[in-house]
Amino acid sequence: MEMTEADEGGLESFTRQDLRKATKFVEGDYSGINPRSFYRKLKRAVEEIQDPGGFKYETEGTQSADLEIESEDVGAKTGTVKGRLRADSEWLEVGNGELEYRPYGPHGAMGAVLGIVMLLLGIGGGGLLWTLLGIAATGGGIYGYTRKEFETFPIIHQDSIRVLLTGEVSERTKKGEDETRTDIFANMSVVFSGDVFVAVDSGSLDELDWTFRREVVNQVKRWHNEVVESDRERLQVESGFIWQLKGWIDRDVQKHRGVIEGCQTGLIRDAPFEYRVAYTDLLKEQLTAEMREKLETHEDELMAELEELAEDVDVYVEREGLQHTSQLEGSSGDPDPELGPE
Repeated sequence: MEMTEADEGGLESFTRQDLRKATKFVEGDYSGINPRSFYRKLKRAVEEIQDPGGFKYETEGTQSADLEIESEDVGAKTGTVKGRLRADSEWLEVGNGELEYRPYGPHGAMGAVLGIVMLLLGIGGGGLLWTLLGIAATGGGIYGYTRKEFETFPIIHQDSIRVLLTGEVSERTKKGEDETRTDIFANMSVVFSGDVFVAVDSGSLDELDWTFRREVVNQVKRWHNEVVESDRERLQVESGFIWQLKGWIDRDVQKHRGVIEGCQTGLIRDAPFEYRVAYTDLLKEQLTAEMREKLETHEDELMAELEELAEDVDVYVEREGLQHTSQLEGSSGDPDPELGPE
């Protein structure tokens, strides 16, 4: 019989090679431990990590869906184990980026259009007043359209931990005076990986002027197109006079937030690792040297968290392993045990 079989669903699949590409990673080998108990302890250990704001991570992954324990052959006493766990922190502000934009682009475009209309009316017989108004409106519109300024937008970061455990399991049966108990134990290799992701803070868009907000949306699209590898993934980016004129009917902050979140989901959350790294690097370039140094220090702190997590689990494994060894000494095992549930 099979030891267990994972439920459908669960976390996205990732490999050891994927995790070794992470910003930081730590590896550990553990032996003689019940994989189900190990997974529960690992999840608790991640959930107990704290920062100044309290408990830091929210975990994803369940024992039923993300811990797979399968026998190699029916009736065999050995098998394989694979488990996945993911934990993400809250997004926190790391600094500000800066973009050049046209603060009066839509106003200037509209003024220029109205000016041309008035100028045509004046030339067509409307009189000197319409002509003068048309010249003034056109000139003012062109001035407003061409004027440029710099403005800042908030950039946030999130810490993400992923853990992959793989190995071999074996089943041993202990016969006592009153009962016979079967337990499974594993020799596992575990990779603890950590990434610091950077993104534009879409939650603060309503604090930005609508003309600047549209430029931020466009810039996120441009960054998206720089990162993706295929034309099919590229997004259409409008610009120029007509795009500025469309600003009068494109001012919905919820729509703008949806565009940015859709782009960033495809570049961070559900993206290949290479996309996440490339997008993070692009946004890091928007930060000042001081902000980048602060972010690098934070990455070192994340590495320390991974090392502490691995040590915490290592202590648990050593304690449980010694207990397990002690329990097996002097016991008589079933020569042909079946693999069954815990």
